[in-house]
Amino acid sequence: MPSSSSSTPRPQMIQLSCIMLLLAVFTFAISGCSKLKSDNSGGGHTGASSDNSNTASSKTAPPAAAGSGTPTTWEAKAASLNGAVGQTFTVACAPGGTTYSVWGSDVYTADSSICTAAVHSGLLSFEQGGTATIEIRPGRSIYGASERNGVATGSYGSWDSSFVFKTPNTEAVLREADEQTPVLWDTSAIILRGESGKTGKFKCPPNGKERSVWGTDTYTEDSSICNAAVHAGKFTRESGGSVTIEIRPGESTYRGSIRNGVTSNDYAAYGRSFVVK
Repeated sequence: MPSSSSSTPRPQMIQLSCIMLLLAVFTFAISGCSKLKSDNSGGGHTGASSDNSNTASSKTAPPAAAGSGTPTTWEAKAASLNGAVGQTFTVACAPGGTTYSVWGSDVYTADSSICTAAVHSGLLSFEQGGTATIEIRPGRSIYGASERNGVATGSYGSWDSSFVFKTPNTEAVLREADEQTPVLWDTSAIILRGESGKTGKFKCPPNGKERSVWGTDTYTEDSSICNAAVHAGKFTRESGGSVTIEIRPGESTYRGSIRNGVTSNDYAAYGRSFVVK
């Protein structure tokens, strides 16, 4: 009978079709997994960690100029590295930096911002960031001040640890710092701490600004070093220059005068003073 003969093989055909379909799916899955493994192991990548690190670096790491330095924040100080004298560190400052406090010029106090000091030294910029290598140095009795590359640093007296940037001219920079201390026109002789008779040589930048001076020939310790030098005839505000001063005991009175375009003021007793050598 046609109806019974045609219905008999139908379950076998369905079963065979299902088996073939399962075999096809299984074969496709194996080949697909093999391809995925091949793709992930090729192209020079070493695994998922490389992909993850590349994604993170595109968002947070410093620019290519930053190289292999240790990422650091702009407010980070050299003192936080806990380095010994002579030890060096390479840090990477991220782009879009912000100004933080710096004391010194070429030789900086250890509590100064490393990245901001690097901008002051001309090694990188706030906009682009970059890397800089510092060397921990012993403390100094005096730290100068200067304005460079949009950063004005502060002067300071004795501080027990310092740092410099490692560049081809590091030693020349250190010799210059030892020979004379750069100061700004508002820097007073108070930074030259010490007993009477102590001397210091300072360098005043050109195009100086008028700042207060008290006395004539002998000046109160809180008088501007650079303006006292102009008053004493060592150089002009326009030219700037080098000056050596000596700490002296205080006097009972200080008489002001007008000399070389500088008006100094009278003052009563003051505990310490200085003279221009």
